[in-house]
Amino acid sequence: MADKILFVVNNVDYIDPMGVMLMSALAKREGFATFLTVLSQDDLGEELKRIKPDIVAHCSVKTGEQQFFLKANDKVKDYSKNIITIMGGPHPTFNPDIIEESDLNAIGVGECDVAWPKLLKALQAGEDAGNIPNIFTRETWLSKWKNETEANRNRFRHKLTHPLDGLPFYDREIVYSKTHLGKFPMRCFMSSWGCPFECTYCFEPKTNIQQRGLGSIYRRYSPRRLCAELKELKHRYPTQFIKFYDDMFILSRSVDFWLAEFAEIYPQEVGLPFFCLTRCNVLTRENLTALKKAGLHSLTMSIESGNDYIREKIIKRHMTRPEIEEAFALCNEMGVKTFANSILAIPIKSEVMTEQGKTAIDYDFDSLELNIKSKVTFGEFSPVYPYPGCELSDYVVENGWFDYSDFGNLNASYQNESPLNCFTPLEKRMQSNMSLLGTVFLAFPFLYSRKFAEFLFKLPLAKLYFIFYFFVKGYLNVFKIYPMKFSIVSLLLNIRRSIELEYKKHAPGERLYEPKRTMSQATTPMLGGLPQGGLIPPPPKPQKKDEPFKILD
Repeated sequence: MADKILFVVNNVDYIDPMGVMLMSALAKREGFATFLTVLSQDDLGEELKRIKPDIVAHCSVKTGEQQFFLKANDKVKDYSKNIITIMGGPHPTFNPDIIEESDLNAIGVGECDVAWPKLLKALQAGEDAGNIPNIFTRETWLSKWKNETEANRNRFRHKLTHPLDGLPFYDREIVYSKTHLGKFPMRCFMSSWGCPFECTYCFEPKTNIQQRGLGSIYRRYSPRRLCAELKELKHRYPTQFIKFYDDMFILSRSVDFWLAEFAEIYPQEVGLPFFCLTRCNVLTRENLTALKKAGLHSLTMSIESGNDYIREKIIKRHMTRPEIEEAFALCNEMGVKTFANSILAIPIKSEVMTEQGKTAIDYDFDSLELNIKSKVTFGEFSPVYPYPGCELSDYVVENGWFDYSDFGNLNASYQNESPLNCFTPLEKRMQSNMSLLGTVFLAFPFLYSRKFAEFLFKLPLAKLYFIFYFFVKGYLNVFKIYPMKFSIVSLLLNIRRSIELEYKKHAPGERLYEPKRTMSQATTPMLGGLPQGGLIPPPPKPQKKDEPFKILD
């Protein structure tokens, strides 16, 4: 009788692993005992001996780190073939054939909040799990789904959960009792699921196609249910700051019913400063005023590219330069701290660069300079990573700048150097150095000039630049974007942990990826996407949308 579940994650940084927390809460509601192993800090073999799990669940697996989980799965099966193993997350969702690369018993695709409890009940009762939507068992994959079209596989999905109020509170104890997050005073939560926009570097447009007809793509908790969970969280754990990790916290340029109610309830029930994400072309004085009333301290509005052609034609952000400048000016006027992502190293066809009179690096400077002009409080600059399931990936592959067979070699962090073959070693060095010093120039804009920055970016001093980047980022995060108070001991421990995490992400001065060179040498820069999707074989291109997605107000 299956009753013990061991969740496996690769690493825990400073963002709550909400997928594990929700899946554990759903399992506990069905009467299962749950445990957690973090591959980067625990001995999996010893954990298996101690816990003796019936089920091992590899959670929230992203492209670039799937090999860690496959090796972990091998270790589980070496320990006992009787343990049932399942993998979920972006990678198996966009690459379900990963089940053929391992001894996995099943994979979960898409949102599994409905499928997961059904799977557990079937396993506990010894019943066939092959007919549960969103679940591919090894047997059903090989006998049926492997040779089906993607469109037919997408029909094998549960209706999307709406509203979200029926979901249990996150099981934070499974993570907080085991990791440093228990004493870290910032807590993360997603008040909504889904995003209706079509940014080509993101997995959401492909997800929206996969989930067409299953319900509204944008769903959220009611303000009262949301605040009830945050109030309970605040009483159970030391909490100074809330980070809303929604893809889009607000979608309306006006103050809709949800935001109006949230602005009334949140200050009374929770009363903590918070951070959220929106877009420059959505933010208005009206909705920003409501957010400030609720307790907003800082927000993210990604710029992604300072070049109009890239922003509109390549990554489809669909926002103008004036809209970007006006949104950040509004935040500066109203005292809201801002965080912006920008993406470096988006390739552009040589004829377009010639027409615009630009080099590859010029496009990156466009982004840096728009960030500086907009007076962004804190900005990050990362090279584009072509994850399968994203339209941008098709673009770079079709132009010969990347090969589908190289997806399995992508680094787990998209903050390393560009994996594309269309940049020279000097261009890659400049992009990597800009990803570090760009943050510094934003903090100290009086230091910036194009000639000075270009000179610094060409130097092989990434390790030195990383030191500047790390301490500027740490200061801005702790005192500007997510203001929190720490004891001296706690601050020192977090500095040491942060250095290790950031160094692994950036690997300054190290070339970790050597893509195959091709005859195509057209260049360009800009961007970095969410770590989602990919391995071979190549995913099909997204189908044309024949009707707009409906957003539930």
